[in-house]
Amino acid sequence: MKLALVLLGACFILFPALGAASLERAEIYFLDGARAMLETGDWLIPRYQAQAFFDKPPLTYWLIALCFELLGVSKGAGRLAPAVAALLLLLATFWLGRFLLDRRAGLAAMIILATSVGFMSFGRLAMSDMLLALLSTLAVALGVKLREASVAWALPALGAVLGLGFLNKGPIAVLLPGLGLALLAWPRRREQLPSPRLLALAVALFGLLGFAWFAAIYARLGAEPLVHFFLRENLERFAASTYDSGQPLFFYVGAYLSVGAPWSAFFALAAARAWRPPDVVVPGAAAARFLLLWLALMLVPLSLSRGKIDYYLLPLLPAFSLVLGRHFTQVRWGRLDRLWAVVSLTLAAAALALVPLALQQIPDGWISPWRRLCLGAVAAVGALALLAAARRPAPRRTLSALAAVSGAVAIAVVTLLVPGFVAAQPNRSVVERVEREFARRREVGIVSCQDPARVQRDILFFTRRAVVERCDLWQIVSGRRPMLLLLQESEYQSLQSVPRVRLVSVHDYVPSASLSLDKLDRAQAARLFLVANYPGPRYQEQQVGPSRRHKERMKLLRQRRRKRQG
Repeated sequence: MKLALVLLGACFILFPALGAASLERAEIYFLDGARAMLETGDWLIPRYQAQAFFDKPPLTYWLIALCFELLGVSKGAGRLAPAVAALLLLLATFWLGRFLLDRRAGLAAMIILATSVGFMSFGRLAMSDMLLALLSTLAVALGVKLREASVAWALPALGAVLGLGFLNKGPIAVLLPGLGLALLAWPRRREQLPSPRLLALAVALFGLLGFAWFAAIYARLGAEPLVHFFLRENLERFAASTYDSGQPLFFYVGAYLSVGAPWSAFFALAAARAWRPPDVVVPGAAAARFLLLWLALMLVPLSLSRGKIDYYLLPLLPAFSLVLGRHFTQVRWGRLDRLWAVVSLTLAAAALALVPLALQQIPDGWISPWRRLCLGAVAAVGALALLAAARRPAPRRTLSALAAVSGAVAIAVVTLLVPGFVAAQPNRSVVERVEREFARRREVGIVSCQDPARVQRDILFFTRRAVVERCDLWQIVSGRRPMLLLLQESEYQSLQSVPRVRLVSVHDYVPSASLSLDKLDRAQAARLFLVANYPGPRYQEQQVGPSRRHKERMKLLRQRRRKRQG
């Protein structure tokens, strides 16, 4: 019953308004690639902007394309497969926790993972990392299951899971769980090997699922795509300064504090409890030490890699959550644990108390009064609940309060804040304007130097036209090719004197990055200008797209006109 309730709560976090949020991070690569598979009928070669794209293997593309095939092409359909993978990851974490610790610790880890910021955020994005986390966790759970000699199916299943992981993400999908499997196998290295027939079946399943696509690509296109994937996308990302470089060695320490929040505040104490001396009998201590060693080993290649991104920690979150789950269920809390819980809960309550002030920074046109009121009420009730738990900080009470409040805030954000904010943004209106211009002249290109409104991804997703990133705007406007330009106000002012510049439309927007807590104080409305360097209909005020502020202004003007006429 408790397991079903946790899954139900996770569904309320993962699935509501799944298509409402704007396109984030690397989503456009997977959505565009999956859509291209449907349009071309070629499910072998992923494509981005109509060009072959071999940065990732195809498993996530295939799952998203299948959702498009069944449900139609939309952002919500594209995000469905990763959201389902996130839900299955909770079950895999519970399964691994039950094997290593016990059912209560596994359930607590499941709750902790479901209400972690990284899980709640990336579980709703069309990317391959949540599926990687699922397959990595399943592989280690099967490795634990292999310790039971009677389970003959575990070894072939392990080969299949590792093969699917390789088909989803490449070598990293074998490396991360492989480190955990090596730790499990080391104490039993002198024991008899598994049945040769089962081992051969596992290797065959791994090879078939993991390498068949690469073999098919080689047969069709030769070695160049494989060189690009294994050398540039993997080796250079690790050793060179090609991608996402420049982060410090201990980048992931700070990244976990945010990705694992709010539970990351308790991890240092939970880890310390796992390293008690062996002569002290503590439930689950050996399993917790295994999890910590596995985490440490996984962090070594991630930290040594030149390319570092916060969501690379997603496959590690189940292990983090299991260590914490044990801390909340199997460890008897002492004075330090209770004191730390009081401090953590009080700070979390204080942060929630500041939410109404933070919401005031968002311009009125982008969040309605009733949404602002509801979000403030959720934050206030959550803060009171955390303060109530801080008065008597027992493990179960702390776990329940922090999980319930985190989940409630997440649900409020995905159902109230994000849909209202995105609906007020002009992205859809800009897409409609661009589509009209393309309908008049199919040869038109489109250029942007900056994209704080994140319109480029929507244009590509909805119109199948790529926005070229260039800042030599004078040269583009003066060129012979008909072009559309997405301009900030300063850029538009610098080009107003050019006779060929035609204003197509003007749109109010708030930079999407303003929703992050560290930038809410800069959530100021700005204007986006769509211009062309070829003749056509001139801009008219009533043609501005459906931003909420414009609609309200036009409604007020109509009311005043009726009063004057009356």
